[in-house]
Amino acid sequence: MGRRASLRKVGIGFMLVLLVGWPLYRIYGYLSDTRETQDASVLLYQVAQFQIELLNSSLAKVSGAGDTGELDALRLSAYSANYTHERLVQAVGEGKLAPLHSLEQLVSSVLRLQIGGKRALRPEEKEALGQADKLFKDIYEGYGKLLSSAGKPISSQNDKLSKVDAELSELLKKRLLR
Repeated sequence: MGRRASLRKVGIGFMLVLLVGWPLYRIYGYLSDTRETQDASVLLYQVAQFQIELLNSSLAKVSGAGDTGELDALRLSAYSANYTHERLVQAVGEGKLAPLHSLEQLVSSVLRLQIGGKRALRPEEKEALGQADKLFKDIYEGYGKLLSSAGKPISSQNDKLSKVDAELSELLKKRLLR
């Protein structure tokens, strides 16, 4: 009978540890909340990548545009990419991930072109949009390598992206926002 009693005590002890330990472990997981936040950042990055891909596609199609009415898809995709990237910067940390000012300027540029209503695009406007497309391809390629699989920014890619963003911003300021 002594052996059964000791097995019963061990079983009860194990059940008590399990009943108390498991909730404590879950509470600790909720309070630390690191894994879930990291996963959310990675998911937001994937959404931002998709928006950048859509913008790249829209910008490539604009080279054949004849009038300002054909720039609607570009304006919407630039706005969406800008909005998503801003949220990603907030989620990852403003000091860790650079904002893309060229996206906001692209939205402003398209709005400026469309503000007078539907009209034919001038050759210099088409040329500027073509140059913007070429520069944006570098942003598109670099954006895919911006975060590691763990959701941490890769500083070398962030720096490259910032440089191309500055070039694109300068082009848009000089050519379309004058």
